[in-house]
Amino acid sequence: MASPKEPPKRRLPVLNSPSAGGDEAQPRQPWQWVGFGALAIFTAWIPLAALAGAAAGRLPSDEAHARMGVALLALALYGAALALGAALGGFLVGRWGSAGVGVREAALAGLGAAVVAGAVTWVSFGPSAGALLVAAVALPMAALGGRVGLRARARHP
Repeated sequence: MASPKEPPKRRLPVLNSPSAGGDEAQPRQPWQWVGFGALAIFTAWIPLAALAGAAAGRLPSDEAHARMGVALLALALYGAALALGAALGGFLVGRWGSAGVGVREAALAGLGAAVVAGAVTWVSFGPSAGALLVAAVALPMAALGGRVGLRARARHP
């Protein structure tokens, strides 16, 4: 209890509390969700690619005729890592995007991630057809993740 001589305690305002004016924060623009999705794709893809690399390093490659099969299996591991990373990034956009954000923005996030990955590959190693494979996997998988995310948003608003 405060004594009569003590001044009352002052309370600090909470930053996330609604203001007295009642103006709400503006929702994010759709292009911002494209950027968030592309960043989420890389955030998921990089550790998954490291796991795929570790798994590919353990594949046997002792016989000459088996090397092609091992190379295809390693390619499939890396492709699965990219597909899962793109789907997770697309899911983020579809599930938590603002109103009007959906499959299109998720697919654009996949395309953006593929363009960045292709540019980094081009600068590091020169032009490569593999960069086109990244776009062929990332774009549809991000769109699929966005569609699943939209369904999750509709079920749990």
